[in-house]
Amino acid sequence: MEYRVTYLVLPAGVGPDDYESKDLERREDTVELPDPGNGYGPAMPDVQDALSDMLPEGARPIAVKFLN
Repeated sequence: MEYRVTYLVLPAGVGPDDYESKDLERREDTVELPDPGNGYGPAMPDVQDALSDMLPEGARPIAVKFLN
């Protein structure tokens, strides 16, 4: 199932105290994940793993929000 999400990109080597969220890149992407059948959508770690695969090595998605 496709899920459209918006998220911020935390660059590699940046820690939790090293950034202002307004300065981070904002992205919107679609990820394909199995339907978990629970009525709530996929688990957040699964979404973050799928998004991480689209980012440069070491970058992490944060503040993930579903759009659909």
